[in-house]
Amino acid sequence: MKKYRVKEVFTPTTPARIAFIDRESINDKLVNALEMPGKQLIVYGHSGSGKTTLLANKLDQLYENHITTHCMKGMKFDQIVLDAFDQLDTYYPSELGTARKNTVSAELTATYFLIKSKLQASETTELTKKEQRILPPQLTPQALGKLLGAAKCCWILEDFHKIDDSEKTQLSQLMKVFMDLSDKYEDLKIVALGAVDTARQVVEYDNEMRNRVAEIHVELMTEPEIESIVKKGEAALNVAFEGELKTLIAKYSNGLASVCHHLCMYMCQAAGVEETATEQIVLDINHFESALRLYVEEASDSIRSAFEKALKQRRKTQYHHTNIILEALCSFNERGASRVELLQKIRRKIPKYPEISLKNTLEKLKTDDYGSMLRFNQTAGLFSFSDLIFRVFAMAHFRNNGVNQKNKGNSASSDVAQLIQLLEAEIKKSFPEGARLFIAKGV
Repeated sequence: MKKYRVKEVFTPTTPARIAFIDRESINDKLVNALEMPGKQLIVYGHSGSGKTTLLANKLDQLYENHITTHCMKGMKFDQIVLDAFDQLDTYYPSELGTARKNTVSAELTATYFLIKSKLQASETTELTKKEQRILPPQLTPQALGKLLGAAKCCWILEDFHKIDDSEKTQLSQLMKVFMDLSDKYEDLKIVALGAVDTARQVVEYDNEMRNRVAEIHVELMTEPEIESIVKKGEAALNVAFEGELKTLIAKYSNGLASVCHHLCMYMCQAAGVEETATEQIVLDINHFESALRLYVEEASDSIRSAFEKALKQRRKTQYHHTNIILEALCSFNERGASRVELLQKIRRKIPKYPEISLKNTLEKLKTDDYGSMLRFNQTAGLFSFSDLIFRVFAMAHFRNNGVNQKNKGNSASSDVAQLIQLLEAEIKKSFPEGARLFIAKGV
């Protein structure tokens, strides 16, 4: 039996390989777009839904080379272009005798080194004493496209949604140039990855490009898909998740592959599993308890931070809107509720609560400024907590603080112990035969 380390199988922060699940609902769209010359891609969906993993595995199967630029807030488009150029260094070695997979023309090689020399010569020192390279005139979109195309490179822009809108406009122009060059360089392609609800929030482009850009929405994973990750992990590590644990893990993963990988890795650590076992090891509810506690404790600061952002009252109004809406959403199950259902629920206590306030606040609660507390399932038309732990934390908060529509407080005072107690109650409903063992140990 081939041996794997746990961190190779369950990978919460890196693309999955061994426990990769090929998602049929998205696979064909992604493969067709990657294989079509000139087609540019926008892949979008919630953070943790598996966008990067899905793309990484498909690129390994279909593409000879690819480079990735990790976008950050405040990053300028020139910096993005320079990052791509720097990564081409592998494909344009300085020594002619150096072996490389792709051969490029002497003319393009000369162009590359000309641009590189100009960059080195144009380093300047700003008043802040921070060195910054100026984009040379020779590094045009056409030049970058030719250099990438000759190297047979696909260019991935990870987290492009973090870039300012003013910078995104230039991506539209660059995509258009890459499309025009695809007749000569059929592998030339930009793939923009964004963790948002609609592709229009990732990048805006001209109407003439509409049919030449593929917008691929990576949905949250279904519970059977999450369970498939666990099953692949079982086979690779020679472990067995007892009873209904796979179902329980799938429930608490809430459609996010990253949460599943976290819980499974922590369960293996609790059982002392470091690599593929010689004899099968059974993971039980006690290991799940340890994993869930560790996951909550590690995330406690970010959970509190998210709630503080969501519950903070930016200005004095008649109602504390986020309190009202989150408290109402807690009364529904983890699948969430439609806007109409939420309005009906709220108006039972506040008959004149304005619908426009509900609409506007729901949109805000999906943003980073409000802790990315909620997400919207376009297919089902439902708003839900973006993380199941958020829902349980909210239940604890509103139960303990008795928040109503006139309460102006905004502290997220529920601590980790109280949160785990509520999680135990949730587990008891889902996994009654094992809950006694879970609760007996206490918090």
